[in-house]
Amino acid sequence: MRYATITRCALALLALISLLTGCGSGGQSGDASVIKYGVYEPGTDAGYLLMAQEKRLFDKYGVKVEFVQFNSAQQAFPALLSGQVDVIQGNPSEALLAKEKGAPIKFIGSTMPGLNYVLYGKPDRPSLNSLQGATVGISTPTALPALIAKEMLSKSGVDLDTVKFVNSGGSPDRYKAVVSGRADAASSPLDFIAQAGKDNIRVLAKAKDVVPDYPRYAVIAREDVLNRAPDQVVGLLAGLVEGVRYALDHEDEANALTAKTLNIPADSEEITSTYTEYKDGGYLSSNGAIPVKQIQYVAQLQQRLGLSKTPVDINQLVDDSFRQKAIAKIGSVPETYYGAK
Repeated sequence: MRYATITRCALALLALISLLTGCGSGGQSGDASVIKYGVYEPGTDAGYLLMAQEKRLFDKYGVKVEFVQFNSAQQAFPALLSGQVDVIQGNPSEALLAKEKGAPIKFIGSTMPGLNYVLYGKPDRPSLNSLQGATVGISTPTALPALIAKEMLSKSGVDLDTVKFVNSGGSPDRYKAVVSGRADAASSPLDFIAQAGKDNIRVLAKAKDVVPDYPRYAVIAREDVLNRAPDQVVGLLAGLVEGVRYALDHEDEANALTAKTLNIPADSEEITSTYTEYKDGGYLSSNGAIPVKQIQYVAQLQQRLGLSKTPVDINQLVDDSFRQKAIAKIGSVPETYYGAK
């Protein structure tokens, strides 16, 4: 399997959707025997997200998978819609907005449906409700960091009109914006909890505890890919789910893979603490479950925030048949995702 990184600047998402829907469909990504699978730049979740690739589990199911790495949804969704990749695992938020514009996509599974986000704050911001009038670091206005920050603050009684939301870059950059004082708080993954203690940065709240219905990832595919390569899609899902199960059962190997990916020691607190948080916190799905209820929650949230003007029929967006075939190959196990209980 090959590993590629998209370096070309991504087109604006809505402009690309309009172009594609006007032309009828997105492109295809070259060799039909290869599934190009897009993932966001892995952090301390690498031991889970990349284990299928590391153990060559896709080979068992006769599918060739090329991993393509992205820094953000701004890159991933245009790449999916234009045919640079066939399938991505990303947050449902951008997919819902794309579908509203007519994008031909489906939710087909998930390995990490539990949201791993945290709101980090400066030492003088002791709680979520202390963020009234604060500057909060996000990425783009419609992406996950912004939506989850706004929802967590709203749930805590903060008037969003008093908050200044600023684009502070990717996950590490948003955390660093708090450390440097350029932002009073920021939403970013739980990867930085161990470091926060050393930097005198507060962990104000975990998204899981404040907005448990908000999902993290779903596996999203274009409809033309599902039609032309159904067996390869099933093999992709089977390998991804088996990789998560393997990582859950082999902590040392999972941490070693994360260490190799991030080039830090495998016994560092950053790795060991987040491995445990993911496993014990129920963020992972051991059966690739599509977080349908949680996707519906995001759709409703987008309408409340004025990001979406028309309701999206979630049932038309979900195709569980590929996941079911994948689980038939590897067998069902007790579900680990907290949102499925």
